[in-house]
Formats: sequence, structure tokens, C-alpha cells
Amino acid sequence: MSATTSTGQLTIGKIMTKNPVYVDGATTARELAAVLDENEVSGAPVVDPRGCVVGVVSRTDLLHRCLEGPLGSRPGGSFLSAIAESSGGEYDAEVLGTVSDFMNPDPITATVDESVDLIAKRMHAERVHRVVVVDDEGRLQGIVTRLDFQLLDGTEVELI
Repeated sequence: MSATTSTGQLTIGKIMTKNPVYVDGATTARELAAVLDENEVSGAPVVDPRGCVVGVVSRTDLLHRCLEGPLGSRPGGSFLSAIAESSGGEYDAEVLGTVSDFMNPDPITATVDESVDLIAKRMHAERVHRVVVVDDEGRLQGIVTRLDFQLLDGTEVELI
């Protein structure tokens, strides 16, 4: 892995977080909340037993699941009415299912050799906060978030 592309641009491999926190599809909503809190992250890749990325899940996904419940369990109303109804109430986290039930199964991915500028533009276009870095076989290599771009010292990256 080189730090720059053939055109001299900084690569994702140079700024990514290696060995990121990840979960598998069988992780429960309660376990996911604990993993995110313990590691102080807002989301995580979802991997299969081979380490291949099969999705991505975030606090926002978890919040939606907690407020709206499993698919088909809320007979109507809006997201805001679900917030109003659930504030102060207790719920059974076990009925929320597992990460595979509410993850995004189509995460935005990159490889270590892609340019930082290209990925920044892709993140903006796709309106995502994180990109999962994979190898040629789809195995998890790292993660890049908007914060990683902000931490670049003196390197100009257009975050639009």
C-alpha cells in the first residue's frame, strides 16, 4: 500500500482507521448500543464470518429501530409521533431484532489505493458520514469518516 496514488494524491489507506470496531449480523440492538457506546463511535461495519463487509449500521439506524420497532409493528403515524409516544416509556430491546434486520446492506466502500479527494467527493454525493475500506475480496481493512478528513494536517481536501 502506498501513501499516494500514481498522480501523487494522498490515498485512503494513509488516513483510514485500521482495525475498526465492527459487528456481525447476529448482534442484537442492545449489544450494538453497548459496542457503539463502549468504543465511542457512531457506526460500524457489519461483517460475515469470513470478515467480508455485508453492511454498515449507525446510531441513527438503531434510533429509528428503537422508535419505530420491527417492520410492520407500528400501524401508522410519523417518525415524530413515534418519538413523542416513546419518550419516557420502557421497551423490550429483544423485539427489535438483530443488526441484519436494520443495517444498510449496501455500504459505500473504497480500497486503500483510492484518492482521498475522490472519496471525499463520493461521501458528499452519497450523503454518508463513513466509508468502509475493503480489499479486493470485500474483507474489512479499515474505515474513513468525515472526522478523518478534518484531522488532515495542512492537506487540502475539498469536502464540499
